[in-house]
Amino acid sequence: MGNHVFVRPATALDAQFIGAIHAQTMHDAIVAALGKDPEPEIAQVFVPEAFSRQWEQAITDLPSPEHAVLTAVDEGKVVGFAAVSPTHVEAADGEQPEGELPVVVEITALEVPPENGRAGHGSRLLAAATDLASEQGATIVQMWVLAGDDAHTDFLHSAGFAPTGLRRSMQIGSEEATEHCWYAMLSEA
Repeated sequence: MGNHVFVRPATALDAQFIGAIHAQTMHDAIVAALGKDPEPEIAQVFVPEAFSRQWEQAITDLPSPEHAVLTAVDEGKVVGFAAVSPTHVEAADGEQPEGELPVVVEITALEVPPENGRAGHGSRLLAAATDLASEQGATIVQMWVLAGDDAHTDFLHSAGFAPTGLRRSMQIGSEEATEHCWYAMLSEA
């Protein structure tokens, strides 16, 4: 009998597992972006319990019906998660562009720890997230990734995403890192 693997909406009971995964994968992404371990005061932030409390709040009190937190499950164990959120489009100068605007859904997290990688969990999470985006009428799905985070960059590239050219800075203690926005066009039904 094969593994029983699937993606489902997260519940409050998943928050502990999501928090542990997110603390680990965010730490790994920060190390990749900085090219070294973060400063001690930053490293101590990656406490699974703190992440778990935040995810429990997010799961139990979603800001809107368009927000979602999903979990990848393998034989009853949470092995990854994704979060999606509606976003808005604005011009480079911060003004609202003219004409019909694309509907954009942002994947705010898509995390599978290395020990559960290469098993299709990320692909299943991405498929579920893009299905939700399509159901919401989105024509574009996007995700911000830290420069140097090759695991996410390679995954998104292999899934058909491309960089938008948009960048933003993220302060990590006394260091600064850059995030790049990746996107994919969703086919219209």
